[in-house]
This record gives sequence, C-alpha cells and structure tokens, in this order.
Amino acid sequence: MRSRDVRIIWNIVAAAALLFLGPTILGVGGSILGARFASLFFPEDRSSDSDYLSLSVKLMLENAELREIAAKSRLYRSMLHYTRMPDVTALVGRVMYRSEGLIRGDLVIDRGSDHGVYTGAICTSSRGLVGIITSVESSSSTVVPITSPAIHVSCITATTGSLGILGSESGGRLRLEYVDGAADPEIGETVLTSRFGGVYPEGIVVGKVEDISEGDRGMDFSLSVSPAVDFERVNEVLILLSEDPAE
Repeated sequence: MRSRDVRIIWNIVAAAALLFLGPTILGVGGSILGARFASLFFPEDRSSDSDYLSLSVKLMLENAELREIAAKSRLYRSMLHYTRMPDVTALVGRVMYRSEGLIRGDLVIDRGSDHGVYTGAICTSSRGLVGIITSVESSSSTVVPITSPAIHVSCITATTGSLGILGSESGGRLRLEYVDGAADPEIGETVLTSRFGGVYPEGIVVGKVEDISEGDRGMDFSLSVSPAVDFERVNEVLILLSEDPAE
C-alpha cells in the first residue's frame, strides 16, 4: 500500500474520531476552564477570606493597644525617675477638670480616699513637680499646683547647689527667693526639690533658672524659674503615696 493511501486512511479515522469524541472533549475541557476562571473572578465561598480579614483587623487593634500600653509604661517610668523617696507607691490619676478659670487653677483628679489618696500627697508628671493634694473625697481629689501663691517649696539648683524657697509670681512664673548671696547660681541650671523642706521628696524637677537678680534685702539672690510642667496641658498625674504617711 502506498504511503499516500495510508495518510488518507489515517485522516479518515481521525475525522471520524473527532466527529464522535470532539463534543465530549470540548465540553469537559470547557467546563474545567470555565470553573477555573469563575473561581478567580466570582468565588462562591468567601467565608475563608472573611475570617482572614476579621483576624487581621483584630490583630491590628491588639497591636495598637499594646503600643499604647508600652507608651504609657515609658511615661510612668519617666515620672517615677524624678523621685528618690523610698517606700513610695505610685498611683496614676487623670485630670477631670480645672477650677478657677480652667487654666492655672486647681486640678481635680479621679482618685480619692477609696484609692488610698490622702491630703498632703505629692503629684508629679513626666516633666516634673505638679503640686500637692489639699482635699480628698471618696473618688476625687484636688491638686493645688506649684504656680499657686499658697504653695512654697524648698528647692536647690542642680549644678551650684544654691538653696532657696520657691514661690509663684504673676503669669504662672516661679521665683526662687532668699538664695544665699555667697552662692553662685547660673542661668540654665535645673531647679530641684531639696531635702530640707520636709514635705516634698528630694530631687523632683521643678524648672530651669531663667534670670538672676538681687533680692529685696540686697544680700541674697532672686532667681526667675521657668516651670518644667506645662500646667495648661497636664492630663495625668502620678500621685506619690508613702507607705507611712504623716498624720
């Protein structure tokens, strides 16, 4: 048989096979391809994607909460760094509102006798000394800031060791009075609470020396001090509670 005749026979067989099997092959192949493309653009079950999305959102919220807790921990550690008082318990209080003009008046915080707060407890912030608690209710307390004329604090400058009594002047500024004329205070020095007052723990930051002038008596210095704390922006304080508070 010639090769030409063989090719003709194979062509006839292939044509017959395609005639009978072609629709089946095309149908099965088309179904498989169609299902594949449909799953890409029109997934029937979105429950898995929804679960992954919910889990991702939950993890994002938990991470944000952890970051906030870590930031507050750093803040509270920095608050505690300012005091050298032994046997002290630190309690965080949130400022609810400010009295007497809402700016430089007393601070009312959300901690009181129910939380162990007592009159005379000292309050600080991450920047330095805020004030002293003068009245206590069951769930709130009043903090008088050091910018109040009623508050006087024994202080010392960090570099030269110049001692004086800190009081307030108009505009919320602070002034360290009665500094010994033999001292040599410097502008820019940090002012700290001293151990001689008996009320405030030693070493709490109060502010910095801005200006030096001669005192009223002519034998001492008077130092203008810029407060370390921005009293208009204080939202939280750290209440320092002694384990054995003075009666």
